[in-house]
Amino acid sequence: MKNNFLDQFYTIDTNTGDYIIEIALDNYDDIFNSWDSSVYNIRDLDSSLKSFLEDCSSDIDLRKNIILRFNIKHQEKDTVREKNIEEGIRNYFSYCLHITMNRFHERRKRTALYVLVSLIFTMMSLYFRSIVDNEIVYELVLLSLTVGGWVFLWEAFSLLFIQSSDLWKKKKRYKRLSESPMIFIYR
Repeated sequence: MKNNFLDQFYTIDTNTGDYIIEIALDNYDDIFNSWDSSVYNIRDLDSSLKSFLEDCSSDIDLRKNIILRFNIKHQEKDTVREKNIEEGIRNYFSYCLHITMNRFHERRKRTALYVLVSLIFTMMSLYFRSIVDNEIVYELVLLSLTVGGWVFLWEAFSLLFIQSSDLWKKKKRYKRLSESPMIFIYR
């Protein structure tokens, strides 16, 4: 049902079944941020184009390929600029992919730290169980260490399995966008 609904909004390539994201522009310069004066292949994308591409990519199932089709109204065909623009878009999404992977690796490191702290708290709890004779200290210290160990273990679990799922989806979207074919059509 979802694919049928999406088929109303996206063009589908009849040969490959890939979804085509249509992008209407006046000229080449609309693709990039107007404040960035770098050369095309290292420029930042226009913020509304970034949002549009990311939203479209999140709409379309990650198992489907996409094609970016730029419909340019007021520009003559320039294959050199097309190539530079294509390289710039790929560089941008490759950079986003790199940043996302760094965030994921940071979460994995934090997860390992939390598991280590949880183990330390659990081992301290077991150690204090054998040496403490005072009932109040016993309850206070042991319960605190046990609860602390479980809290850190839960946080590790949450980081690794619950919160990282969004990063995995972002990683796949950015990879798909960076590898998607680009077509330029002139009106």
